[in-house]
Amino acid sequence: MEKRSVAQIEKQLEAQRKEILRSVRQFDDQGRSLQPDYPQDVGERAVVEYSKEFLFRLSNDQRNRLRAIDAALHRIRIGTFGICVACGDEIAPKRLQALPWTELCVRCQEKQERGERVLEADTV
Repeated sequence: MEKRSVAQIEKQLEAQRKEILRSVRQFDDQGRSLQPDYPQDVGERAVVEYSKEFLFRLSNDQRNRLRAIDAALHRIRIGTFGICVACGDEIAPKRLQALPWTELCVRCQEKQERGERVLEADTV
């Protein structure tokens, strides 16, 4: 992949990283604000618990995306960005533009989705 394209993707990843950090902080703050200072009935408690669980799931999804972005930024810095971590083949530039944090080529991603082992075993 061209250095200019990688630099552009790096900027995009950095921007997404900042946005995710902001939203995770916001989810955490919202979750903490759901602690009422007064006794609640069963219905109110259920709504609060559901809301907290929903915010936790959103926050957890964002944290997972953040880990994937951090891993992609690391691969950019060490020069392995755009190379499938499972088979070592080049990841298609269009795939990287759509999912810049991806670490697998389409073939290996499909294998993984079918439940087949893809990491390291395919590189031997």
